[in-house]
Amino acid sequence: MATRRLVPTCHWLTIASTFLGFAFIPCNAAAADYFAGKTIRIVVGFGPTSAYTLYANLAAQHLGRFIPGKPSVIVSQMPGASGINALNYLSEVAPRDGTVITVPTQDIVSQQLLGRKGLRYNAASFSYLGRATANVPLHVVWHTTPVKSFDDLKRHEIVTGASGSGGTHADLPRAQNALLGTRWKVITGYGDEVRVAMSRGETQAAVSAATLFNSQYKQWLDERMIRVLVQYADFRHPNFPDVPTIIELADTDEAKRVFKFLVSLSTIGRAYVAPPGLPVERVTILRKGMLAMLNDPAFKADAEKRGADLLPMAGEELATYINDVVNTPPDVIRRTTEVIAAR
Repeated sequence: MATRRLVPTCHWLTIASTFLGFAFIPCNAAAADYFAGKTIRIVVGFGPTSAYTLYANLAAQHLGRFIPGKPSVIVSQMPGASGINALNYLSEVAPRDGTVITVPTQDIVSQQLLGRKGLRYNAASFSYLGRATANVPLHVVWHTTPVKSFDDLKRHEIVTGASGSGGTHADLPRAQNALLGTRWKVITGYGDEVRVAMSRGETQAAVSAATLFNSQYKQWLDERMIRVLVQYADFRHPNFPDVPTIIELADTDEAKRVFKFLVSLSTIGRAYVAPPGLPVERVTILRKGMLAMLNDPAFKADAEKRGADLLPMAGEELATYINDVVNTPPDVIRRTTEVIAAR
């Protein structure tokens, strides 16, 4: 269905005001009229204490200041199926007018390509507005292990805890065993106790988000209780510039492609997404507002106060990145499925 475009209208109004002396009508006038008095709802597919809700609450506090018409912004919880229910709602039910957005699960693309049951969306079709931060996991070993570098993992079996049977904690070590010759022994079922199990000596390694080492686990680094071996991302986190990524450590093209796909969720991180089919002018308004918010000093100060990391990415760049991941070749997906299978 065709949509009325506002940009050409504003363009001709500008020409008219220049050559005919007409009063200039601001290009955001229609946008202000549209959003004025409205409420933007941020749907979160997880519980109120999740990191996704943290970034939704931040946007609810600040985003309205940067949208023409100053709409109010609220958060709505819609937990279920590890964030999938919210994405299905966004794809099938939510109004396509800019009044509903979400902070999607970071594996929005990988879940789809790996054939997760219950998905009723196409990740490429969503309107990507921007990213607040990446979510880079680090794999660490306890200081009593004989492992001092990544290569040592090929000589020593190391027990690493995993929160569940799948996901980064389990999938990345299994893929390394299959593709790089490491000797991780994955023990699943620890839930939120992965790091505690390592400190108790039940396991020897754990995966933790890079941002946690700014606060909760900073003492471990300062006292050298852990060694950081690798980060699961396609870039080095600014706080760990000397720690290699798993893609850098991969020694074959096949391994690099598999790991690039597996760590894509780290780059997606905590993003803001609108439904498919949103009119172009609304996407533009929301992207501009989101980018202005992410660069706002008051927003940054609030994020720091709440312990929320910021590594922003503009909506256009995020959309391009998502599209690249969606187009991962089928042979890479097949190989990924093989190497992350539980053994």
